[in-house]
Amino acid sequence: MRNDKTDIVHNEDPVSSIGADAEVDSELAERVSEILHGDCLIDTAKISVRVLNRTVYLEGAVNSENERNMAYQDTINIFGVRNVVNYLTFPCPYLRGNRM
Repeated sequence: MRNDKTDIVHNEDPVSSIGADAEVDSELAERVSEILHGDCLIDTAKISVRVLNRTVYLEGAVNSENERNMAYQDTINIFGVRNVVNYLTFPCPYLRGNRM
């Protein structure tokens, strides 16, 4: 009986594939930053972007919940992004000290 099954073997060095992942993450971080800075409705002065294994971590502060949600939507729609962890904070309007 003839065996027509073929095995595909990748001769990649694990260290070089880690470097490739880091390169993809670096490119994604740059792309996310460009997209966020290009959105005039988001104040990006206090936002930092980290990417690990194509998961984007948004950290810092924005001015409103709406800005936080827009930053998430801008990021999740970028090709190559697997997941977004949104750690962005915004001030609570009820704690501002405006008492009547």
